[in-house]
Amino acid sequence: MSQQATADRIIGVVMLASLIAGLIAGISARIVMRIVALTAYQPPGFSLAGTLRIVFIGFILGMIAGFVYAPTIVALSASPKIRKYLPGPIWRGLTFGVLILAICGLLSLLIPLLPPEDIGLGIPLLNKIMFAALPLIFGITLGGAEKMLDRSLPGKPTSAKTDILTPIPGEE
Repeated sequence: MSQQATADRIIGVVMLASLIAGLIAGISARIVMRIVALTAYQPPGFSLAGTLRIVFIGFILGMIAGFVYAPTIVALSASPKIRKYLPGPIWRGLTFGVLILAICGLLSLLIPLLPPEDIGLGIPLLNKIMFAALPLIFGITLGGAEKMLDRSLPGKPTSAKTDILTPIPGEE
């Protein structure tokens, strides 16, 4: 983010980027689930409603992550001492994805949510690696979308006035 960016613009860009990243992570989660089903030799079961539900959950989780990420970025970029050491958006996004992975990974070790037979479905190591990659995909997409939106969205609002043509004297 540029140093001239206002807090409202930063929040808007980051929230939109987190929604895009959540959508991409939801699509990635559906692809990972399909790969798990294929490695478990289960018959292909694909429904549009199920896919949309998974993508919507990714979208909502992206929005929740944006509510955490946006104020953090605003607070960090408000301090001139911290701002000069703040990495670019892609590195920030990747760092946020690693943080999500660390928190969710630790919680999944302490509180197992899935029964053991679901974890052993297909190739367990491959499943763990693919699902662990989802927060990293979210983080990288978050950083990339933030960088793209920061460049493409206007920095300052434009005036709502329109130019009214005035007649030239003598040409009426």
